[in-house]
Amino acid sequence: MKKTLYLNCYSGISGDMTLGVLLDLLGREDIEPFLAGLVLKNYEVSVSRSKRGGITGLDVRVMPGEDHPHRGLAEIMEIIEKSSIGPGAAARASEAFRLLAEAEAAVHGTSPEKIHFHEVGAVDSIVDIVGACILLEALDPARVVISSLNLGSGTVKCAHGEMPVPAPATAKLLEGVPVFSRGEPMERTTPTGAALARVFASEFGTIPPGVIVRTGYGLGDADTELANVLQGTLLEEADLETGDAHLGRRGEGRRHRH
Repeated sequence: MKKTLYLNCYSGISGDMTLGVLLDLLGREDIEPFLAGLVLKNYEVSVSRSKRGGITGLDVRVMPGEDHPHRGLAEIMEIIEKSSIGPGAAARASEAFRLLAEAEAAVHGTSPEKIHFHEVGAVDSIVDIVGACILLEALDPARVVISSLNLGSGTVKCAHGEMPVPAPATAKLLEGVPVFSRGEPMERTTPTGAALARVFASEFGTIPPGVIVRTGYGLGDADTELANVLQGTLLEEADLETGDAHLGRRGEGRRHRH
């Protein structure tokens, strides 16, 4: 039976949160084997089980070394091309960086080829995006449904100074995507998270009917009153005509009727 992944972005989405939720859904806490084929050095990744707002999940943090140059789109595409990763992961990662470059170029009035990423081109963002695409390919859902995205509010400091939330590149990336704002003033959806949402989503909407197979949680940095987690649900979807879903090991028979 085909599975659907539903990502509930009620507290937004970032690269680290996406790594955490996918790793949690895979039932793993060791991310290094998934990143072994990535042609990129001088970084470390920590994975710990922690809590945000009382909810337990995986806190994944990518820590670049001291020397981590900002890269252009062509350099990042070359890293992806030379890495030993699955074709689906490579295609999604390349598309995510293309979308990011186009958004940054539109904001700064230049071409994608001339963009030299700051936050986006740093080592941690490359690991976030490529790593998340590798983990999604490992989970292998038939489709991905993503909720409306909580953007947050206020301002955020970045390489260009202080900017409004959502950051201009985030707003550009999310044109045509349902969004809202809730909770303490902070950036809840980052450009990296927005790009991943764009390339992952088969559609944006509410959770589809079906049987829950597994849940997972990826933690954001801040511990806020609004639990700062990205909730992932792996579903065995209901039959569109009958509304029934096939049960797994916990249910007897293929369908459950009342």
